Amino acid sequence: MTVGTLSTGRGVRPRWLPLAPLALLVTALAATGVLPTWPGLVHLVALPPLDLFGDLRVLLTTTTGPVSFTLCLAVVLAVRVTVLALMTGGLSRRRLALAAAFYGVLLPPMLLAAEFVYMAGTLLYARLFWAGLVAVAVLVLVCAPLPWGPGRRIRDVLARAWHDGFRVGVTLTYGVAVVGIGALAHLFPAATVALVPVSAAATAVAITALTRPARPGGPRRLAAVATSFAVLAWAWVATRDTASEPPGPAPPRAGSILLMSGTDSRSGAGNAFRTRTDLLGYGCDQTHYFSYAGPGNGQPRGEALCPIRTGAPYVSAHTQTPVGEQVRSFAAQTEDLPRPLVVVGHSQGAWIAWRAVATGAAPRVDALVLAGPFPESVSGYRPPGEPGPGRPASDLLHLLTPLSRAVDFAFDTESAAGYELLGTTDAPAAVFGLPLPGHTRSLSVVSTVDLPLMPSGWRLPVDRNACPVRAPHAYLPTSPAFYEEANRFLDGAPAPHCPVFRTWGVPPAVPFTAPAVHAGPRAPCPRPTRAVERRVRTRRRRTSCGGDGSRDRSAATSVRRARWASGSCWPCSAPWSCWSARSPAPCSPARRG
Repeated sequence: MTVGTLSTGRGVRPRWLPLAPLALLVTALAATGVLPTWPGLVHLVALPPLDLFGDLRVLLTTTTGPVSFTLCLAVVLAVRVTVLALMTGGLSRRRLALAAAFYGVLLPPMLLAAEFVYMAGTLLYARLFWAGLVAVAVLVLVCAPLPWGPGRRIRDVLARAWHDGFRVGVTLTYGVAVVGIGALAHLFPAATVALVPVSAAATAVAITALTRPARPGGPRRLAAVATSFAVLAWAWVATRDTASEPPGPAPPRAGSILLMSGTDSRSGAGNAFRTRTDLLGYGCDQTHYFSYAGPGNGQPRGEALCPIRTGAPYVSAHTQTPVGEQVRSFAAQTEDLPRPLVVVGHSQGAWIAWRAVATGAAPRVDALVLAGPFPESVSGYRPPGEPGPGRPASDLLHLLTPLSRAVDFAFDTESAAGYELLGTTDAPAAVFGLPLPGHTRSLSVVSTVDLPLMPSGWRLPVDRNACPVRAPHAYLPTSPAFYEEANRFLDGAPAPHCPVFRTWGVPPAVPFTAPAVHAGPRAPCPRPTRAVERRVRTRRRRTSCGGDGSRDRSAATSVRRARWASGSCWPCSAPWSCWSARSPAPCSPARRG
């Protein structure tokens, strides 16, 4: 009998039988608190390789270091290989080798996918989540039928799977079932542990179907499924809110409007700068742009609709300075603007504006429009090398984040704002827990793309929660739906009807997120000794400027790695800004070289 050929004769035990003790073990460990009971728990008894995706998410976020992660991974892989070999016919050397090769080949991509969904929930970057989810879906649909097909070599198994159309009739049906079980776990958290045996039963049914001979016409079914997905993807993109025509200009309004961009923006570059304030009823003489570098006499216009007459020129590094400095900068830039003053805060700008207004630092804000705010961050991350649960996920986050520059996203995980807003678990919820003054009206507009990163809900304690907009997070301030919602809010008009299906995608998607990593706040760095301060100043004078105007941080890196306190303070990305009230100024052309 060839490897993977499964007998179905009378008296032969079912191939899924070894899954039963594994399901009991997962249920017992979850019931006793050893395993986290998040909606993705049901994936631990799923069809391979989805089970591996669940294992890696748990190990990355619960182990305390590389040694414990490696040891636990070895144990988990040994169990998975043994169970898969038993389900495909027995513990022969060949079956064990094929099971080990199956998991070994899929380990690297599944590890990256698991880290991506963790990073997405921590950095609140939905593109990473959807990229990881698509990768997992493709790997499961392609690879799930492989262990159950006949053939002695991997090449023969792949050829047979292609001839059978990768058994899409079975895997797609199973995918719908496991997504539904995960959605139930999200909607009814108390039933999560009880749903583990249900997930195992669905896996057993799928294994039984995969072990039977495939029906003819597999390639045709595969082509039909691929075409259907392509058409649905095209229809989804073509009908987004960004594809519709923008509304006409609103009637002129009194006062002024201040636009705030988010992290990784710079003067004149950022989607908030492209917001058409004329469609909101404001002329260029009423339009102002927030600068993360503080007050000044103007910034480069760049992509902005209107000339930028106020604020100092800033670069991406200024968006990651301590939150307290950003709040003071916001207060200084709003104290002289004509009222009624409307502030539009995009992404990180929503947190800064809310905190400044709620704490009384900026009392002259009359209306606060939040574009793409995140009400929570269920996970945090630790400084490099700091022990504790979630250290492997945190270390990989520090390692992989610099690669995001390849997709035009620069974020310094060791910056002050990074640790304060994203490194600390649930820091955004603490910000929005501060009540606004009674005279400040507020509107929240979120993107449907971001909803899976809001497992506790997308509504904020504001005067109006607009219907989630079908537009990417980055393009939310320039979408026609945003202009319509903002104008209705400013005019005092009732909100339009919100279709129920706008939020239907949340329960199926949340189970594919990672368990929470609880990280406490970082205390500010204590002032270093005078000798260290003189060394930093000397290196700062020798620092050259890059072509994009940003400061070369090689001098800062050596000091950043010197931990001023034993794990109790965030390591500083720009050491001189840790004890200075001013942010580092952008490099000027005259100082280059």
